[in-house]
Amino acid sequence: MKSFYIITGGILVMVAVVFLAPQKQNKTEEKASSHLDEIDSIILKKYGDDLTPEEKEWARQSVAEDLARDKAEMRKYGRILTPDERSEQWWREQDEAAERAAYAKLYEERKDWIDNFPFSPGYHPDILYDPENIAHSDVKYRAYREERQKKREEAEARYDRETHEIWSMGDEMTTDEKHAACKKLRIEKEKEAAGKLDPEIEEQRRVILRHKQLAGFYEQNYRYAPEFEQAYRIFEEEGIADNPIRLAHTMVGLEGYFVTKRQASQHDLNELHPFQTRRDPKTRQTHRITWREQLERDFYVVRNCVRSEWVAEPGEERPSMELAERIRDRLIAEISPDGFTGQTFLFGLMDPKDEDMVPGQSLLAE
Repeated sequence: MKSFYIITGGILVMVAVVFLAPQKQNKTEEKASSHLDEIDSIILKKYGDDLTPEEKEWARQSVAEDLARDKAEMRKYGRILTPDERSEQWWREQDEAAERAAYAKLYEERKDWIDNFPFSPGYHPDILYDPENIAHSDVKYRAYREERQKKREEAEARYDRETHEIWSMGDEMTTDEKHAACKKLRIEKEKEAAGKLDPEIEEQRRVILRHKQLAGFYEQNYRYAPEFEQAYRIFEEEGIADNPIRLAHTMVGLEGYFVTKRQASQHDLNELHPFQTRRDPKTRQTHRITWREQLERDFYVVRNCVRSEWVAEPGEERPSMELAERIRDRLIAEISPDGFTGQTFLFGLMDPKDEDMVPGQSLLAE
């Protein structure tokens, strides 16, 4: 009896295959036929019926490719892209492919440094991006600073006006009384909170700026360049290699110095620079400077980049003048200028704008 059921089951399966297979095949053939009808309909509408067999075959292939592209775009974007959007997408894909190829080549050359890169992203434990926060929004923060500046200017103007009135009072007040009244006004002006910057807002602003600097830093492959590694080794030996943004900022100053030095070598150092100027603090007159003066200026810029408070981590001690000058001198002496093109260390280029950020996103802190 058991064998009978097995045989019967086998017969049913065979019957199902025999009867269902043609139905499945027919559906596939109908779908293909429908697709060909759609293609032929488009060809007829677009090109007419005067095509040669070769032209019709070319048109059929072209239309089939367009249909496949349109359907893929509908699945991906929910609509068919415009020609301009397709062009922009194509160029973007070319750029991305070029970036991938460039990185693959870089990785092959710099594998050890890349695999052992001393910095990695770390996030702030508490603060998230909030576009409604004054400190987090470039527009709101700029308006806030302008308002505070206006308050300070109003306080200064009021102080000047009231002190002028005091000193214009003649014999109604003694000189000592006038001095005392002006001193009181000055103290009140200095105590006026309206024009002072809120320390909490300023601290939050530093957090946002550091996030943007770090986000841009981790987007740029200049950090894998041999010159960056050499600079890191020098900073490390001098005991201040923990801050990647200080390093990146210093590389910009160093590149500026090397580029100026290369350009200056083609001129008499006493020749006037074509556009660089300096304002005389005594005469307040602006005059063009020589190549020598520009080279000296860029030499000091490297030191100032090493010492910059603008790129300091929270709680980081500012490097001493002596240390900054020693690092500057080592960077210039020990790193070859050949790798500095003037467009190599583009610190800040990839820093995200407010519109690139997402409310509630974590903020980089290291």
